[in-house]
Amino acid sequence: MVAMTSARVRRLGFAAVKGTRHLARDAVTLAADGPVGDRAFCLVDPESARVLRTVEHPTLTCVEATTGDGGELRLRWPDGREVVGPLEATDEAPLTVDPLLTVDYWGRAATARLLDGPHSTALAAYLGRPVRLAATQPGEVVWAGAVSVVTTGELDRLRQRMLGAGLTAPIALDERFRATITLDAEQDPEPGTRLRVGTATIEVARRIDRCAVVDVDPATGRRDVPVLAHLDRHEGLLTFGVDARVVQPGRVEMGDPATPENPSH
Repeated sequence: MVAMTSARVRRLGFAAVKGTRHLARDAVTLAADGPVGDRAFCLVDPESARVLRTVEHPTLTCVEATTGDGGELRLRWPDGREVVGPLEATDEAPLTVDPLLTVDYWGRAATARLLDGPHSTALAAYLGRPVRLAATQPGEVVWAGAVSVVTTGELDRLRQRMLGAGLTAPIALDERFRATITLDAEQDPEPGTRLRVGTATIEVARRIDRCAVVDVDPATGRRDVPVLAHLDRHEGLLTFGVDARVVQPGRVEMGDPATPENPSH
């Protein structure tokens, strides 16, 4: 790859509940362990204590999850149906909270706290299987690095490959890749590059290997086009975008510049 020059933030996003729709944000606060609020919750199989895998439950990707200042979580389905409930116990809305337990996330141990409320009931009915909403520890139910980055140049090249194969390329490709930050840049920054983005600094670690979740339309939760099959292969893996760690916590806003701090990479 060629060294990346200065770029600007084109899109910011994350999902409050792992596997739900990746929503665009006007700003993101990057803490040492990643974006504040990103995958703060997940769904757990109560029998196996395993975190539900999005690739096995693609219809989750069209459920919007947002948190409010009052400590509530709102789930919204494409048909407009909503479920709203507290995440902490109150006199008006008592909530059963189980002790911390160890759950399995793709073979890794993670810590979670099961929450008993209207969200678990609604999501279990939607998925047709028992699930429990759980609060996660920051950064523990994350496949790759705490921050993920894609660029408009790589997205455009992928779109052209798909069009060349006679496919209809999705418009919102970056939402499918669920990137924390989309940069308006010609190519991805190389591993080892430190980027000053807003008031934060991140260091790129590696390319991100991808799964079939990218084939799912986030508006419908259904697989529609074979995006995965058109990704480049690196070291035997289908990859797209890069992940990064937070070197200096800070705030990132739409339109902020992203400037390499070590341009020799």
